[in-house]
Amino acid sequence: MLSFLSLRKFGTVVLEYAMLAGLILYVWLVSLQDSVAQPPHVGLIAFKALCIAMIFQIFLHLSDARDYRRTRRLSASMMRVAKALLLASLTLWASCLLFPHLLVGHETLARILVASSVFLVAWYALVRCYFHSRVPRSNIVLLGTGRLARELVREILRRPELGIGVSGFLGDDPALVGVSIVNPKVIGLYGELQRIVSTEKVDRVVVELENRRGQLPIDALLKLKTQNIRVEEAASLYERVTGKIAVENLKPSWMIFNPGFELSRRHARAARILSVLLSLTALLILSPVILPVMILIRLDSPGPVFFRQERVGRNGKPFILWKFRSMCMHAERETGPVWAKRNDPRVTRLGRFLRRSRLDEVPQLYNVLHGDMSLIGPRPERPGFVKELCATTPYYKIRHAVMPGLTGWAQINYAYANSIEDSVEKLQYDLFYVKHRSIALDLIIAFETIKTILVRPGS
Repeated sequence: MLSFLSLRKFGTVVLEYAMLAGLILYVWLVSLQDSVAQPPHVGLIAFKALCIAMIFQIFLHLSDARDYRRTRRLSASMMRVAKALLLASLTLWASCLLFPHLLVGHETLARILVASSVFLVAWYALVRCYFHSRVPRSNIVLLGTGRLARELVREILRRPELGIGVSGFLGDDPALVGVSIVNPKVIGLYGELQRIVSTEKVDRVVVELENRRGQLPIDALLKLKTQNIRVEEAASLYERVTGKIAVENLKPSWMIFNPGFELSRRHARAARILSVLLSLTALLILSPVILPVMILIRLDSPGPVFFRQERVGRNGKPFILWKFRSMCMHAERETGPVWAKRNDPRVTRLGRFLRRSRLDEVPQLYNVLHGDMSLIGPRPERPGFVKELCATTPYYKIRHAVMPGLTGWAQINYAYANSIEDSVEKLQYDLFYVKHRSIALDLIIAFETIKTILVRPGS
């Protein structure tokens, strides 16, 4: 599951949690030395320390405090950390006031909050400096100068926590040598591969698929591979770095012979059971707001409460998708099917709130229970858009191999799609999901969806 995540970043999260819990436990035990009351059992204190540390971790995650991209300034990163610390402190303090005997005393909690805040501010500043200044543990060179190679380098440069350095590009055009096409330059031609690998201390050669035909130094690549130099396709590395599959110049052979895309019946059954159970739970939790929302929709604008629309499901089979109506009646009477857009004038006053809070999607739980959809999967599109995308976008039909979902990998990684270009971008995430489909990935998506609902505005 961590093949497409940064192990270094994951390691810092585990280390951070362990150190924070240890600090909280230490502060708590020191505070007990000044108390005349009978101290609780150390095991109970340790358990509570883990719970308090977890609350900090939850708010740090919700605030995107672990975004170490180079494009983000230190001040912006520290503001995210400060926001998380404030929210965690308020939550813990409120819990202490409401349940004084459940968690910890006021004086001890104050010490814990001060110590934890000082530690976390210093920790995040150090981790960010570590990721941005540490010498990369892997050094690569790109064979090819096409779009995929350039985009791969851009993504690597945005993610210093990956620990990947880029020496430069090799091409077949002498006129490009010395030209900076992204940030690293074109440092040589294909025929100079062995010399450059030696002088630049390269440990991985990444070959762009677009440039595999023609003049690639096959003999040199084979020799380097026998010398423990890793040779890898750009599409595979791009997939692991970004969590999406680049469809441009992607060859069918790559999809056929690479692992993945096997749709397990066991996973399908487990996903169905999980979807039904979670949908019933969600309906139970949301039941107090469903009737008020229905009444408000009728009062806000004329028209039905529910909006029904044909969508394309698994294996291209159409079905009727249900939503709470968020647009005016007959919004497409004159225009026909058009992409929704930000600040869409067709959206009603209440509809804006329903979309921001995602409450307009609640009726789709019926589609999940009916078997038209799953909780997790590619979002279903309208037949007209699907026909257009299938005609212009390679591999688009593959997303229909799995049941569409209420939320998906594309929804937590990319903004709202309101054009053909956005749908192509989302397709790359959908293909990644189809390839790596598993219960573990579904749980990650579900957890990240909760974060998206809580802290990110809807469409």
